[in-house]
Amino acid sequence: MMKKHLMVAAGLAVLSTSAFATKARLQALGQDTSGSFFLDDTRSVFLNPAKLNTMNNYVVTEWGDADNAADSEANAHAEGGFFRKSGSMAYGLYFGNESNLNNTDRTTEDANFRSADNNIELFFAGDMGLQWGARVQYASSKDEPTGGIKKENDVLGLGLGIVKNNIEAYANLLLKDESKGATVANDAFEADMGLQVGGSYSMNDMTFYVDYDKNGYEHKNAGTKENEVEKTTMTIGVAKEREISKTAKMFMDLRFTNFKNEDSVAKTEVKTKSLPLTVGFETEATSWLTLRASVSQNVVIGETETKGTGKSTDTNTTNVNAGATLTFGKLMVDGVIGTTDASRTGTINSEKGSLATDNLMTRVAVHYWF
Repeated sequence: MMKKHLMVAAGLAVLSTSAFATKARLQALGQDTSGSFFLDDTRSVFLNPAKLNTMNNYVVTEWGDADNAADSEANAHAEGGFFRKSGSMAYGLYFGNESNLNNTDRTTEDANFRSADNNIELFFAGDMGLQWGARVQYASSKDEPTGGIKKENDVLGLGLGIVKNNIEAYANLLLKDESKGATVANDAFEADMGLQVGGSYSMNDMTFYVDYDKNGYEHKNAGTKENEVEKTTMTIGVAKEREISKTAKMFMDLRFTNFKNEDSVAKTEVKTKSLPLTVGFETEATSWLTLRASVSQNVVIGETETKGTGKSTDTNTTNVNAGATLTFGKLMVDGVIGTTDASRTGTINSEKGSLATDNLMTRVAVHYWF
């Protein structure tokens, strides 16, 4: 009987350890790659830095392009860092996490702006009965060509979080994201103070969560205000996790999302309401292989309203993802599977429903635990 108990405990330990993964895992489970509201993952430290108290002592590298375009399945972004525990404190250093910045909007307004680049984030966390954490974000770059237009960008951000028993809360602020100089010297892109606040409450195998995210920017073309955009997203959800065997678990996640994008200068407004249901699972297939997958779709609610155009039901909302973790002792390799083109002549980073042993995974990440 004792041997059986030890085997069960070992199986659960392996599954939970391999679950501490990367953007590939979150995508495979139908979650936002900036962090899940209910699943524990190494990416959770970007949403709530207090999670560093329980997720530390590892190095992670996310493979991808070294550009400053927004991170996506089709354009994975190179980034990485380390997180370390020392006594009652934990700390970390991370490079290149630019997915939560305004580079996409900035490039849309004028591709000549200097984008936020070479982002650095410092993490500190501790446990004094109340787990706390803080994250400081900084980036600065410039281009001063002889006889040309000076271009510069500066970014400063702050993240705070707490965890107390089954209650979690966080606040993430983008204090500054400003670009000066583009097509002409007095072009400017200035982000509003970004604010993301939220929290969750866990009870048995259920997690109730809420998140409010507000951001925006002002764009000046040759000194004249051309756009003033404000975006708000309100998310309320409930998730249920369940262990279905000693080496497998599944979850259901139902969330209501209300999104609004408004430009007070251009007089445009887009509103989106959705109620997606996501069902996912994760299983330790062997001692060296963990598999995961998810399917999601809007239920009952799913529409977009555009000012001056009207409302329309969102189409093609069914989304299936799958992924895997290859475990070699303390070294783990994560990736998304099923995103390889069958003919090898097309894209290799979109969902094609193919499984290829010679090109098994995309959005690859490697992490080592010590």
